[in-house]
Amino acid sequence: MQINFKGSNYELPSNISALAKRKVDGLAKYLGKGKENARAYVDLGKETEAHQNGKIWRADINFDVDGNRFYAKAVEESIEVAIDRSVSELARELQTARKREQSLAKKGGSIIKSMMRGGLSA
Repeated sequence: MQINFKGSNYELPSNISALAKRKVDGLAKYLGKGKENARAYVDLGKETEAHQNGKIWRADINFDVDGNRFYAKAVEESIEVAIDRSVSELARELQTARKREQSLAKKGGSIIKSMMRGGLSA
């Protein structure tokens, strides 16, 4: 998996980029066979330079896997919490897509089996 980092209105310290890399690498368990071709684009930073407190930290993650694009964004009071929220949202999206794919495969197999038995006419 290839991960690209970008800091917007913020100079990325190494410990924050390492945390984000570890969290995004954890998403590989939802990918199955597409791990090698996956690309993640992580944008971390402040919403604006003017604000100094409140929900000013942003984490955007674009995830490309086998022609599918998944996106998650979180705005929180600390960069670590924003990373956690966006990764968990992306994990939910990946799980949903994986379940949908498995469901369609089962449904297709069921139709083929039924056709072989002579139950349905195509």
